[in-house]
Amino acid sequence: MTNKNLFKRIVLIVLGILSFQLIFSQENYISGYVIKNNSDTVHGLIDYRNWSYNPNTINFKKNMKDDPVSFSPNDIKEFKVGKEIYVSGTIKSEISSSQTNQLSYEFSIKTKDHKTFVKTLIRGNKSLYYFKNIDEKENFYIKQDTSFELLIYKKFLTTKNSKDLITENKRFIGQLAIYLADCKTIQTQIKNTTYSEKSLMRLFEYYYKCSSVDMSFKKEIEKIKIKFGVFTGISRTTLIFKGDAISDYLAAGYEPSINLCYGLSVDLNMPKDARKWSIKNEIIYSSFLVKGNYLDYQNENQYSTTKTEIGYTFLKMNNLVRYKYPVGPFLLFFNAGLANGFVINETNYKIKETKFYTTNHLDEGEAIPFTRNHELSYILGTGLYFKRFSLEYRFEKGNGISNTTKISSKTNRNYLLLGFRF
Repeated sequence: MTNKNLFKRIVLIVLGILSFQLIFSQENYISGYVIKNNSDTVHGLIDYRNWSYNPNTINFKKNMKDDPVSFSPNDIKEFKVGKEIYVSGTIKSEISSSQTNQLSYEFSIKTKDHKTFVKTLIRGNKSLYYFKNIDEKENFYIKQDTSFELLIYKKFLTTKNSKDLITENKRFIGQLAIYLADCKTIQTQIKNTTYSEKSLMRLFEYYYKCSSVDMSFKKEIEKIKIKFGVFTGISRTTLIFKGDAISDYLAAGYEPSINLCYGLSVDLNMPKDARKWSIKNEIIYSSFLVKGNYLDYQNENQYSTTKTEIGYTFLKMNNLVRYKYPVGPFLLFFNAGLANGFVINETNYKIKETKFYTTNHLDEGEAIPFTRNHELSYILGTGLYFKRFSLEYRFEKGNGISNTTKISSKTNRNYLLLGFRF
């Protein structure tokens, strides 16, 4: 199979994964409950997406065998899934752009009405809520009786000395000063609060410590999860030489080299999007060795044979971006990234025997005249997780070990890897 055809095969695999996900509708049902408008609580399973934007509908099942039922904010008062609570409500969201190149000179806010599910950040006698609209504008709310009150914040432009300056409408500071006024020591904390989830939650936590009242719920701040792993497998390396200064024995080609490989991995699982995205860092021990036997035959009295051995052992540092998606009991994944291979052992040997009638001549030396001690490659891969185990097919294409522009030595590697995560 040619390099071009192999690359096409990898592209088709990746496209197949994307199609496969669409076919299986990307469901992710986990335990939760809904509270209906009559205040009945129904426990079951909710299709959880770790939503980047607040959802307008959810799919609910009492058990996995049931057909899903769709609920909107008009149908239920509240739902909980995983460690998140959403309540239905009618809110106003601020829709002015916060992008620096799109700021206006208007101090007043622009709002849009929504009937939606609002995420609960803090719940108690003083509560804090969150909503992000489709324009990625974040809005925060407090609750007055049964109504959600928007905490007002807006960036806008003012002109001073013929220069445009970015100014902030920080009315939310005054709103919070009134809302949390029964804590006498909180005013300094409020003045230093920014319009962000982390800062506002920190303020409310201070309030509950000050007031000695327990909050009934606090959303956990999601952090990067680190997972360590080991893996082993086999590699199949093909070495291809091209170029203007290529020798005949290099141009003749070599059979692929099949070798064992093994390594360690550290996965940084991102908190958003149900931890489907991760950054995977690996240290892998990888090697190859190819042998050649080239005959240049003129006649029985004039010919030469060239025997070569070309082999390298690498300690590779791989940096990958991985995307995962649940399919039944499995996690389907594909990844892409770069590999930096550092040479720790080199075999670069050639012996040429020339016969000219009754004279024999031996010439020993390097098979490749100039080599590098670092190889850069790109990686594409796909596989499956099952519990702590993984099985992956991976393709890697590198710039090879020749360090002269006159000889190209591309390497193509195919890996089959079995992994285990702690």
